[in-house]
Amino acid sequence: MLTTKEIEEGKKLLSRYQNEPVPWIKKTFNADPWEKQEEILNAVARYPRVAVRSCHGVGKTKTAAWVALWFLHCFRRSKVITTAPTWTQVKNLLWREIRSEHAKAEYNLGSECLTTNLEIDSEWFAIGLSTNESERFSGYHAENILLIVDEASGVSQDIFDAAEGFMTSVNGKMLLIGNPTRLDGEFYQAFKSSFYHKIHISAFDSPNLKAGKIVRPYLVTPEWVEDKKEKWGEESPLYQVKVKGDFPQSSDDTLIPLAWIEAAEARFLEAQDSSPIEIGVDVARFGSDDSVITVRKGIKSYIHSTIHGQDTMELTGRIIQAFKETEAQRIKVDVIGVGSGVVDRLSELRFPVIAMNGAEAARDPEKFINKRAEWYWSLRERYKEGAIAIEQNDELEGELASIKYKYDSRGRIQIESKEEIKKRSQKSPDRADSQNYAFGHEEDNINNAICW
Repeated sequence: MLTTKEIEEGKKLLSRYQNEPVPWIKKTFNADPWEKQEEILNAVARYPRVAVRSCHGVGKTKTAAWVALWFLHCFRRSKVITTAPTWTQVKNLLWREIRSEHAKAEYNLGSECLTTNLEIDSEWFAIGLSTNESERFSGYHAENILLIVDEASGVSQDIFDAAEGFMTSVNGKMLLIGNPTRLDGEFYQAFKSSFYHKIHISAFDSPNLKAGKIVRPYLVTPEWVEDKKEKWGEESPLYQVKVKGDFPQSSDDTLIPLAWIEAAEARFLEAQDSSPIEIGVDVARFGSDDSVITVRKGIKSYIHSTIHGQDTMELTGRIIQAFKETEAQRIKVDVIGVGSGVVDRLSELRFPVIAMNGAEAARDPEKFINKRAEWYWSLRERYKEGAIAIEQNDELEGELASIKYKYDSRGRIQIESKEEIKKRSQKSPDRADSQNYAFGHEEDNINNAICW
């Protein structure tokens, strides 16, 4: 049993760690946070509201886990509420890190860590929530309470409004952290507000980029940054967000904003759909372009394969292989240019192929300049309404986020051509076009079916 003196010394030490989280993190988990991680930890100790906009791969989620563990164990009878846009993100990102760090503790923390729950007693705990029901955030009260919002750009304003009650506590705190993908919402406004202490982390702040060599293998590397510079271009929204940690530049002519794309990616693992499987194929026209096969099952979509440098007969064989492997019911192929040979061969072999001709007149010719524009606008609406779930793919993200639209002299919607996009970004939107064909209007698909 501890003596009275030992208890008093323990209280003094705990009081010190309430103001100095970094020594507690180092001592408890034998951790070695880098400069920006220490800055976040110290900021949460000193300020009631902290917002961190960050690039990819700098340990921001691990830092959020340290913050949760520090606050819970250094403030008596505290509550830590964590959330993210989806349940998968709550369970597999932040709470995976919390569970991992908790298991590394050098001594018994006196708490039990479950999948998304860490409890000392019934009124002293940390919990992970993901819900569209904002009222679920209204029932938590404590003298010491902390809200951590991971991937904060994607969390709805209703949640922030409901959680505002946390800040009425004597020691109420908020940590908002994530990639700055949206140009609206609480996370965006936090960086314009005097109420928040603001922190920015660029890939160029990383120890690996500062040293010009790998000194911390688990952080973003110079090679990764160079690869994304080549693939996305320095002016692309993805480069601005994931490399520089900046909000994307505002552009009214962007077809599909990055925030919508990332929301669709977040939905992929949780989305369920029993619809028939279809395949969309963009056929490469030029030497530097790729042929891409995209699989669609209702609202779900992923890239099956990317093919470079094969002739039309070899490509046809790859499409047939994908068709059989996925048990698809139909194949939608870009028929313009060399794609016509692929369509002809698939038709000859009696596969259910659909010729997708984006240059044809739209079903609504008063609104769209051609079918390509009509299909892409329908795809945009899916992203806007949350009616699409896609597997994460950096190159697809970059292509989708780079496409722009405009109006012709008659006020009809027109999508940039491949040639226009390549002149501006040096990358052909092969993956985006493949997805566009996979989701092309059903009425058009039926009308263009060559065989069944």
